[in-house]
Amino acid sequence: MALSRDNMIRTESDRSGEYGQLERSLSRRRSGRGFQLALAGASFLALAVPACGSDSRRASGHESSQVSGVVLKVEPTVLTLQVGRASLVLTTFEDYRQEVAVGSKVTARYYPQDTGANVLESLSYPAESFFVPVNEIGRRVKRTIVLPNSDVPDADGLWDSMRDYLQARLGWYVAPAYVAAEIRRRAARGGSTLDAMDPASGSFDMSRYLHRTEAMIPKVAAESRVDAVLEADVQQVQAPVSRLLATWDGAEEPVAGPTMRTLAKLSVFPEKDQVPAATVALKLWDAQGQVLWRNRRGLALLEVLEGKGNHLKARPLPEFLVNSRAVQAWLDAVFKNILPEVQTAGAKASVSR
Repeated sequence: MALSRDNMIRTESDRSGEYGQLERSLSRRRSGRGFQLALAGASFLALAVPACGSDSRRASGHESSQVSGVVLKVEPTVLTLQVGRASLVLTTFEDYRQEVAVGSKVTARYYPQDTGANVLESLSYPAESFFVPVNEIGRRVKRTIVLPNSDVPDADGLWDSMRDYLQARLGWYVAPAYVAAEIRRRAARGGSTLDAMDPASGSFDMSRYLHRTEAMIPKVAAESRVDAVLEADVQQVQAPVSRLLATWDGAEEPVAGPTMRTLAKLSVFPEKDQVPAATVALKLWDAQGQVLWRNRRGLALLEVLEGKGNHLKARPLPEFLVNSRAVQAWLDAVFKNILPEVQTAGAKASVSR
């Protein structure tokens, strides 16, 4: 199954709660990436299938339908949902096995076909997914390695803070940064995402790439002598702005100071519809190459308004990372559901049942 390099990805987050609405387009340009093809997401995530597939589905003459349900089964090209008292089987153009866990609440839009099949157009699902009970993570993970990647320059400070946090708050041993750097150097010699290109169509084959990633994880774990691998990927995205407040991937941050935000509420204030921002996608694997947990969250704006005018200036990532309180708050938000106290509560709940 070949997918084009560029896919429209619709992201939804909610400033007042866990879910909400926002849309963006993300170009998947990952040639030369060592370990991960990141799928964009937010507090609620929807991935649209390639346009060529959409045309063929619309040609059936059927209007699309939208349903909300619970995931019963996830297969490479099939997704089964519980919708009310009935089950709904959807044919997919994406492999969701590493993105959506059984039991997740999702919203699906699909096209019924004359053949009786239902072809998925888009799927909205939570940014955070658990593929094993949370207490299992605490039981199985004691030693880990962080495999970092960044589209945004100068992200090293984030990796250092993340390693310190995992050691201090979760009690994990985290392999030194130079170990991850050496493993990445070896992987770069062994191949790249270009190996996952379909030679016939020239398109990116996601299934082929995911298989290569799954095969790589056990090697990484064995070489670094850990029982888990944490992939961490900083991606540059576009954050929608309303009234000088940017909201994206479960995060929100003002584009300007309090005075300018007050002026914006009183008048039609000139502003961009979107500003560049950084988002972090995380995926925790066990040593056998099985996904245990994944999460995604907005990190920081990469452009802010300068002075009292409406001129946007670049804000390098290190300007955010020097704010230790903000970084700590971000780490707390990302890892809050796998902290030891949460794992202990999960274990007690399992025993009581």
